[in-house]
Amino acid sequence: MTVLSNDGQSWLTKLERIGEKSACDRSIVFSNLGHLIDQDMLKEQFRHLDGNKAVGIDRVTKASWGEQLDENISGLLRRLRRGTYCPRPTRITEIPKEDGSSRPLAISCVEDKVVQLAVSTILSRIYEPLFLPCSYGFRPGLNCHMALQALQQQTFRNWNGAVVEIDIRKYFNQIPHGMLMGLLRRKISDRRFLRLIEVLITAPVLEEGQSHSNDIGCPQGSILSPILANIYLHHVIDEWFAEISRSHIRGKADMVRYADDMVFTFEYQHEAKRFYSVLPKRLGRFGLELHEDKSQLLAAGHVAATRANQRGERLPTFNFLGFTCYWGRTRKGYWRLKFTSRKDRFAAKLKGLRAFLWKNLNANRRQTLNTVIRVVRGWINYHGISDNKRRVGQFIYQSRRIIYRWFNRKGGRHPMTWEKTGSDPQNAGIPIAMENSVNVPFSLNMCGGTDLSGAGCGSSASPVLRRGPSG
Repeated sequence: MTVLSNDGQSWLTKLERIGEKSACDRSIVFSNLGHLIDQDMLKEQFRHLDGNKAVGIDRVTKASWGEQLDENISGLLRRLRRGTYCPRPTRITEIPKEDGSSRPLAISCVEDKVVQLAVSTILSRIYEPLFLPCSYGFRPGLNCHMALQALQQQTFRNWNGAVVEIDIRKYFNQIPHGMLMGLLRRKISDRRFLRLIEVLITAPVLEEGQSHSNDIGCPQGSILSPILANIYLHHVIDEWFAEISRSHIRGKADMVRYADDMVFTFEYQHEAKRFYSVLPKRLGRFGLELHEDKSQLLAAGHVAATRANQRGERLPTFNFLGFTCYWGRTRKGYWRLKFTSRKDRFAAKLKGLRAFLWKNLNANRRQTLNTVIRVVRGWINYHGISDNKRRVGQFIYQSRRIIYRWFNRKGGRHPMTWEKTGSDPQNAGIPIAMENSVNVPFSLNMCGGTDLSGAGCGSSASPVLRRGPSG
């Protein structure tokens, strides 16, 4: 049953109308958004929260907060409407990265997650019709595999062009609050709603037992951060690149962006060099910095790869969305961009798998095995693309060996076998071969399939996805 508000409309109906208005009139400015956040909406956002996520500083779980849901929602809504809502400090935990550094992850309390999700839902309805087709990160109906496919088709069109791989140094933690709020005011004039966003992004953080204010950045882990990060780069990069590719760049120029991971493709190498030289200034104007050690300009295209092969060389590789992008030959002899799992992350995943099993040597066997199988299948489902069969096969083989050794360690003096567990690997749910375990998300076939040639922000950009001829 749909619960209606006082004016006879549900909050969801009002939200849909905002999305329609944003799509029909790109110049519209929204002046009254706070009324969308009512008791029914907050309850719905609570239901969408993942109850398995880590808890905030109050140690309250979703289940315990939901025991008095009506009372908690009513109190939260009352504070939101009075303007007295104040989020608790977010707990910061450090997640190690493959290069030895760490990534700070913000963990909020359940109540604050509900508010973050409500604000994120409203912002998504406003900005989703405005985002350009080159943006794939944290958007409904889009994913990493679609971004990879679009990148491959862009590079295939530029036979002797260039690729620019860009990394922004600590992007999420360096977004200037003042500039972000200024960009939001272009579409939103509701002061109380803007103030709520400001309160959320400036919430204090608790790090190593010390609480301090958050004056810059949108910490990763916050439900609100992905949409805000997308909005900022939409203005800073996407719209700007779409404009200069039409007016200042000769030949085709496109880009693919997934959150802060982005790759630009150019038909002419000298145009790529011009772009690469001005990009740091553009980022600097908005408080961002190019990570020069992780950014590069590379020759790309079928002709460039052919000439490199004639010299006994290969075009340099680059990384994107967990894959190493390299140039390889098709069965018909063409050179095209291919993808394989990054070696460092491949090794790190197996190392983590081994460490988890050894840490749980005396734990419940079935529960531990089920957890490991979920991890293995999750990795395979993401990395199981057509060019990556060899690496996925290696991962299946290595993970099975790790699990088998773990069984033997648990057996003590009497080594375990699959038969002693009462099941074989396949019946236990452990992948035994790529053909039987991987549903390849997409086949990178330039002769047919989904045509994403227009899914860019550059000179050849088009918001329409077309179905190419079947080959």
